[in-house]
Amino acid sequence: MKFYISLFFTLTIGLANAQTISLKECIALGLKNHPDYQTGVLTAEAATASLTEAKSLRLPTIGVDVYQSTNTGRSIDRFTNSYINDVYNSTYAQARLTQPLFQGFRIQSTIRQNELLVESEKLNLASTQNQLTIRIIQAYLNVLASQELYAIAQNQVLTSKTQLDQISKRVNAGVLGKTEELQIKTQVANDEFSEITASGNLRAARLDLFQLMNANLAPNTQFETLNAEIVAKKYGNELAENALSNLPEVKAADFEIRSFDSRIKAIKGDKLPRLSFVADWNTFYASSNPEQEFFEQINGSRNASFSLGLSIPILGRLQTNPRIQTASIQKRMAENRLASTKLVVNQAVQTAIQNYELASERYNNAISQVAINQENIDAIQSQINAGTVNSIEFILAKTNFDRANSNLVQAKYSFLLQEKILKFYENGAWDL
Repeated sequence: MKFYISLFFTLTIGLANAQTISLKECIALGLKNHPDYQTGVLTAEAATASLTEAKSLRLPTIGVDVYQSTNTGRSIDRFTNSYINDVYNSTYAQARLTQPLFQGFRIQSTIRQNELLVESEKLNLASTQNQLTIRIIQAYLNVLASQELYAIAQNQVLTSKTQLDQISKRVNAGVLGKTEELQIKTQVANDEFSEITASGNLRAARLDLFQLMNANLAPNTQFETLNAEIVAKKYGNELAENALSNLPEVKAADFEIRSFDSRIKAIKGDKLPRLSFVADWNTFYASSNPEQEFFEQINGSRNASFSLGLSIPILGRLQTNPRIQTASIQKRMAENRLASTKLVVNQAVQTAIQNYELASERYNNAISQVAINQENIDAIQSQINAGTVNSIEFILAKTNFDRANSNLVQAKYSFLLQEKILKFYENGAWDL
């Protein structure tokens, strides 16, 4: 996480002139800009603010009240306590300190509940980060794959045009018929169509990645290739156990469940007596006493009191038990969400292992395809140069060779994606 924070500032300064961007930079930029992640950040901040508010319940309250009043008609003189019928002004001031001493463990339980919720929201934020990270990784790998497929499509066009040039010379020399040339021209047109499609796929892949990062990068921005060695390994059932112990969403659900225990204790605290300490300081001035000036009266009438207050709840409108029941139901719902999360994780791990094994098989098969078709097209090309093979055989061999190369690119990046997912499940961290 510290890496991403420090990288944000680097990106802000240097990205405008950058020509190449790495996967780590894409992820950092996405976490900085994407509203989903920022929503998680704000939610975690709100949980921290709620914890601070809960802790403040332990502190005393101190307040000062000042009242200015005008009395008319029959009233009681503050000094003589006798009735007077006059108009006079009075000023009354009070300062009070109230310190809770015992609140039925409600404050402690509320603080503990909010501490657990803070941890839960931090882990939920990490889960949101992981979800956005895998989406960016997938989009990034799609861009790299689309770049390679576009390069293959361009090479297909170049190869076909080279072959067309050779065939056209032979047609003009009368060695071959016009049909041979038309067949190669058709192949060129097909390859150009594939090139346009590959170019569109690349633009779409780049746009998808830019949108995930919520950034307007320069059109000429390039992306670093991943120099990953593709070596398949076996993953067993222990991978699911590692995932359950590493994934933040599982830990977050556990903290949420524990927070309800503290919530229930806090509600039960409303049934217990409450003890508070109160300190008061009072003074007043009344214009009905003309013998003393304002500050003389304020000084002479001041008084203070100290008291302990015990509040014993007897009937709380029968609301405490329903609140406990509601919190208990919410806890059971959280437990059910945790069970659902674990089920989803187990299923995701099993699917990822299966996809990984399939991707490995496809990649190995694609390598064999490319090798076989490379050998075949080399042999066909030699025969064409010798004039012993027609263009139809070349077109078939070239089509198979191009398809094998495309399969290899797709299989390679599919394998890399599944490998990164499994390593994350295994280690709880992304291999970038």
